[in-house]
Amino acid sequence: MTGRDRKIAIGASVLMTLGVAVNMAAFQGRGGSAIETGGLPSRAAWLEGPGSALGPANSGTAAEQPASPGPAAPAASSEKDDVNSAEITRGIQRELDARHYDAGQPDGVAGLVTRAAIFAYEYDNGLVLTGKPSEPLLSQIVLGSSSLQQNGARPGKTITPDGQALVIGVKQRLAGLGYQTGMAGGALTPELARAIREFEADQKLKATGRISGPMMSRLIHLQGQPKARRAVAARAAAR
Repeated sequence: MTGRDRKIAIGASVLMTLGVAVNMAAFQGRGGSAIETGGLPSRAAWLEGPGSALGPANSGTAAEQPASPGPAAPAASSEKDDVNSAEITRGIQRELDARHYDAGQPDGVAGLVTRAAIFAYEYDNGLVLTGKPSEPLLSQIVLGSSSLQQNGARPGKTITPDGQALVIGVKQRLAGLGYQTGMAGGALTPELARAIREFEADQKLKATGRISGPMMSRLIHLQGQPKARRAVAARAAAR
C-alpha cells in the first residue's frame, strides 16, 4: 500500500470513529436518563403530570379530615342540661318525701306524681303554682326562702300554664270517675276542691281538697284497675 493509500485509510477510520462517538452522545442525550432511572418519570413529571389537571389533591381521607365542631357543642350542652335537670328533680323528690308530700321514688323523672307533690308544696306555702321542678324551688324547700314569687292573695290564685295543664289533667281523670269538677279549664274552683275531698274520702286518704302526690298516685292506679275504677264511679254517682 502506498503512502497515499495509507493516509486515505487513516482518514476514513478517523471519520468513522468520530461518527460513532457523535451518535452515542446523541443517544445518551435522548434516552440515557430513562435507562439510568429504570424508565421512571422525573420529579417534575410527578408534579406537572396528569394528576395536576384534576385539581388539588386531598390531604387525607374523609376520616382524617377535622370534624366540624358545629353539631357537637349543642349535643354536649343538651346532655349536661339533662343531667343537671335530673339531679335537681331528684333532690326535690327526696326533700318532699322527707316532708311527707309523697313525690315518689327519687328517680330524677318529673312524672305526674312528682308534679302533683310540687303543686301541693307550692299551694301550702303560698307560691305561684307551677307543678314543675326547678333549682329555685329546691332552694326554697331546703333553705325555707328563695327568690320564688309569692302569691299576692290566697294560695292558688296565681297559676302558670304548666300548673294549669296539671289541673286540667286532674279534672279529666276525676270526671272520668264520675266526680263533678265544675267548669272545664285550668282554674282551681270550689267544685274541684269538693270533688278532690270526695275522692280522698272514698280512697281513705287525708282530706285536703287540693292536688297532691297521694291523690295523683291513686288516680293513676285506678286507671289500670277497671273493676276498682267502676266501683269508684258507682259511689260517685250514688251521691
